[in-house]
Amino acid sequence: MAYKILVVDDEPSNLHVMRTILQEQYTLIFAKSGERAIELTMQQRPDLILLDIMMPGMNGYEVCRQLKSERGVSHIPIVIVSALDEYQSEVEGLKSGAADFLIKPVSPELVKSRVANLLGESRANTMRENYQLVMNQIAAVAALHNNDVEVAAPRIAELSEWLAMQYGLTKSKAEDISLAYPLCSIGELWDDGGNNTSADSRSMLLLSEATKGFACVSVTLLTYKNTRWDGSGFPEIEGEKIPEECRVVCVAELLDKEVERRQGSVEDRVFGAIQAISQEAGTLIDPRLVHILDTNSGELSKLYQGWLAMPWPTPILPISEF
Repeated sequence: MAYKILVVDDEPSNLHVMRTILQEQYTLIFAKSGERAIELTMQQRPDLILLDIMMPGMNGYEVCRQLKSERGVSHIPIVIVSALDEYQSEVEGLKSGAADFLIKPVSPELVKSRVANLLGESRANTMRENYQLVMNQIAAVAALHNNDVEVAAPRIAELSEWLAMQYGLTKSKAEDISLAYPLCSIGELWDDGGNNTSADSRSMLLLSEATKGFACVSVTLLTYKNTRWDGSGFPEIEGEKIPEECRVVCVAELLDKEVERRQGSVEDRVFGAIQAISQEAGTLIDPRLVHILDTNSGELSKLYQGWLAMPWPTPILPISEF
């Protein structure tokens, strides 16, 4: 089934232009007012909205703001289509929550390109959110398998992503690390039939076909799990030879463990944790990562304020179902 696009404009000629450009590739629905656009969005759940600004009643900015305040449809990308001054339209549109904007008269090729790109990004974001939900469930079940009270994997994954960005890795690499970390626990859900294989070994086997993306990062994390910065952990792997994702995750795990076991205010716990793991700089972990933690301790404390207050997932299904 084709993607569904809602086109909103009070001028029939403008609706006709968009129909001509998009009808061969997408399912189109139309609204001639802001009020009708909101009604159709709630009923039809389009994949993208092309929204005119100047309309009787509710203008495009008002429609955009209202839709972005509705939880069930706030994820839908909105493209503002305007005949107004380009800079003014862009600024006001972005403030209202729009993902992009087009200037009338529209270019057919530009419309097709913007629509395709935004639909791809939206689909990727939805897939990531759904994957994260599944991975958090895996992490919760794995923790219960190990009789762990704290389901720390989702928090460590977010910490790893933040730390990777501070370390200078690309956003895509940081996101891959965040997605990969909970996946390392998948072996916990596999009963090996009494063969006494480790959970890490079972995870490696399940992920052995991965060649790219975050699943491949999971394999790297499992492969070099016991590396140490000074080379005393994994044979012939030390310092800069250690994969960057492994350096980041090692520090994230150590820090989170220290924060979790401490008492007091969040700020004191984070500061104490940083001081504790700094003793491992140059031996177990990359000293640069410790410096990053120390330099950004205030921001890190704010992140932990939210993480520690967040109810991490408990399994939806009983363990016996897995």
